[in-house]
Amino acid sequence: MDFTFQESHIAVRDLAKRVFSRLPSGPEHVREAWRELGRSQLLGVALPEQVGGSDDGLVALCLLLEQVGRVAHSVPLIPALVLAGIPLSEQPSSRERLAAVCSGSSIVCGSFGAYGEPAISARKLGAEYWLAGSEGCVEALPLADAVVLAARNEQGARMLFVLDPYARDVSIRKQHVASGCALGSLELSDVRLDSSALLCDSEAASSLIERTLDRAYLAQCAYELGLCETALELTARYAGERHQFGRAIGTFQAVTQRIADMHIAVETIRLTLWRAAWLIDRGQAARSEIAVARSVAAEAGHKVLCAAQHIHGGMGFDREYPLHRYFLACKQNELRLGGASFHLARLGKLLADG
Repeated sequence: MDFTFQESHIAVRDLAKRVFSRLPSGPEHVREAWRELGRSQLLGVALPEQVGGSDDGLVALCLLLEQVGRVAHSVPLIPALVLAGIPLSEQPSSRERLAAVCSGSSIVCGSFGAYGEPAISARKLGAEYWLAGSEGCVEALPLADAVVLAARNEQGARMLFVLDPYARDVSIRKQHVASGCALGSLELSDVRLDSSALLCDSEAASSLIERTLDRAYLAQCAYELGLCETALELTARYAGERHQFGRAIGTFQAVTQRIADMHIAVETIRLTLWRAAWLIDRGQAARSEIAVARSVAAEAGHKVLCAAQHIHGGMGFDREYPLHRYFLACKQNELRLGGASFHLARLGKLLADG
């Protein structure tokens, strides 16, 4: 594996760092941040050139998400650029919609069900499809202009549709979470869609869903890496400034060991993330490496943020101090699309199947 980033990758990372250093981070500023990212041409780093993207690959997208994590921003890059962006990029009819995403004038999201198992049912009646069911905790749903939605037909095969969230018989309810990010529940009551709303079905849909989820898992690892890097920096700085018994607490052996463990955990996330992303950008199989990276990120991220809170003491929960935002974002990211246990079980199945 080559750990050297290409010049285009470094340019994406440096630009993202500059942009996010001046963006407000509250959930109420998401649309403003989205438009600024569009103006900076960062939304298209992994999207095709035909829609205004630069098609720099998964490594570039992960570098962007690492910077998002470093400021704990709630801008919905994973739901828009991965869960929705990858399926839409394979459909020529979706070029105009993706161009609007790249420019920052539109937000899209994806809903594939818990662990990729959709709860939405689809029935074909003539030339139309009738969709019914509900999905909860769909990230960026209250902000989205379109939803890439997974469903199961009467034979149990998975299908992918593009849904207008404001269409008749579609109900959206905003859900509130401690991190403040935009979540919503989606309820469909015999929603009628014509054949133009169908992206793909059967084996093609299952393959596309799995490929999209694999990249979403790695995108989460990159976001987790950014969260943990900043949490480690905040903790090391605090341990050097906070004094007890006439000396900085960072000089106490127990605190030093805890911070050293945090550093090792961060580097483990980094190594497993870039290993899997590098393989994917080279067109190689990486399902086992993705499962390893995701399980490591979920478990190591939890350890890093818990250690950061313990060392900070009460200061870590002060809403005037930034650490609480990283803890909440990490906890949500730890469980999004499956936690460590889910991915360890997935890895075991991959190894057993050979």
